[in-house]
Amino acid sequence: MMNEKIFTLYPAIDIKDGKCVRLLFGDMEKDTIYNTDPLDQAMSFIDQGAEWLHIVDLDGAVSGNKENKKSIEKILKKLKDQVKIQIGGGIRNINDIDFWLQRSVNRVILGTLALENPKFINQLDKKYFKKIIVGADVRDGKLASHGWKKQSGIMAVDLVKKFKSSVINSIIYTDISKDGSLQGISLDQTLNFAKLIPHPVIASGGVASLNDISRLSDEFANGIQGVIIGKALYDNKFSFSEALKAIKKVKN
Repeated sequence: MMNEKIFTLYPAIDIKDGKCVRLLFGDMEKDTIYNTDPLDQAMSFIDQGAEWLHIVDLDGAVSGNKENKKSIEKILKKLKDQVKIQIGGGIRNINDIDFWLQRSVNRVILGTLALENPKFINQLDKKYFKKIIVGADVRDGKLASHGWKKQSGIMAVDLVKKFKSSVINSIIYTDISKDGSLQGISLDQTLNFAKLIPHPVIASGGVASLNDISRLSDEFANGIQGVIIGKALYDNKFSFSEALKAIKKVKN
């Protein structure tokens, strides 16, 4: 498996109504179905060299329940020995966290829970350390929650600084204004965020080209240690295997 000190690519599998979709700007009403079988999509990414999968239960993110549990469990049962998995969407309490970790998920992503109850995260037992990712879903620097339907007035940097580095694995920084749009990454915004916090950052939102990935990987030393890729892969702007080669070229 990939050394954690290497810039990591996370192909996205967003599940809505049991199907693999992409949303535009996080709008649940603006979805495009790319594959009716999320497991098939996951296997395709693994075949191209993916060592991680980024899975989100979109319906769960809104409702707070495990809406797409069956689809996700199908992926876990089939692929848990072939790939590492981080999962988010509707994980709102310790039972939800345990549910997924007990099913061989490597990391859980907490967005709404992190925003509403940051003390909960810092009080987690050691067995959860480095298995927690905080999802910082941002509009104009401020956090959104509940599947991006609720907008807070809290600055992402202010919240994230509250979390202990011993507990947190990394922060997913998503620019909602770019997500699913193929408009290109918000490099300066993401880099500024990474420099202001003590945690590694995984960039998300707007990836449109291999150049976007190369530019992000160039900032590894500044705290940007990975990127989530969605629509660019689904719209065949480039393949996952091509993205891996772009990283290797940068590293060499």
